[in-house]
Amino acid sequence: MKERSIQWLMAVSAVSFLVWMGGLAWTLQHYFSDAAPAPIARAPAAQDEPYTPVVEDGSFRVLALGDSLTRGTGDPEGKGYVGYMLDRLKEKSEQEIVVENYGVNGQTSGQLASLLRERELQAQVKAADVIVISIGGNDLFRGGETLGHLDPVKIQEIESAYLRELDGILKQLREENAAARIFLIGLYNPFIELQETEITSRIVRDWNYKAAEVASRYPQTVLVPTFDLFQLKVQDYLARDLFHPNADGYRLIGERVASLITW
Repeated sequence: MKERSIQWLMAVSAVSFLVWMGGLAWTLQHYFSDAAPAPIARAPAAQDEPYTPVVEDGSFRVLALGDSLTRGTGDPEGKGYVGYMLDRLKEKSEQEIVVENYGVNGQTSGQLASLLRERELQAQVKAADVIVISIGGNDLFRGGETLGHLDPVKIQEIESAYLRELDGILKQLREENAAARIFLIGLYNPFIELQETEITSRIVRDWNYKAAEVASRYPQTVLVPTFDLFQLKVQDYLARDLFHPNADGYRLIGERVASLITW
């Protein structure tokens, strides 16, 4: 009887896991299919196309680039780490702070690189005192395909392509603005409590390490770690989709970034 009970519990646990995975896959598919495509699908603006120049008014300017973390997906208030970072910065200085948020759901590093060719955004880059970027999560996890097929060869291909794009992004930012401090948000592991946690965590840690190596090639450019923030209590800091941070998770990231920004 005891052995039968154990087998029954194991079966229920297996079914629950499959249901959870199915729900996660549906959530990710829904998230990517609903991503606002316009800002990343449009062709780069022509160099002679009119654009609105940024007015130099003495304010402290923060430019936020990247994916859904920059946009704030999963936060009921929609603030994301950028909003909580801004809250903390306002406590540190009375100077006016202007934030331009270009976060787009589902954005990949290649799409961000394309977006940076637009003169409108280039003007924002030139005027920024600080640039924060969350990019790479969609390259690694997009559609949940990587989670379902943890093929080391495929992951290496994805990682290498991302690192090339990241290097191009940082190079372009530095060409447009040599003085701004650039903060690249490292990846956390939203799947740390699943069965393959050792493998997925190793993938994310390796990804962050190599991204930090790329960032180190450029002056005043650093990777901001987030893996440790979610490592011990990941479920406490995830939104209902079990992928994006919730308000508490975003607050942790925002406060960490803000702690690195000085006047």
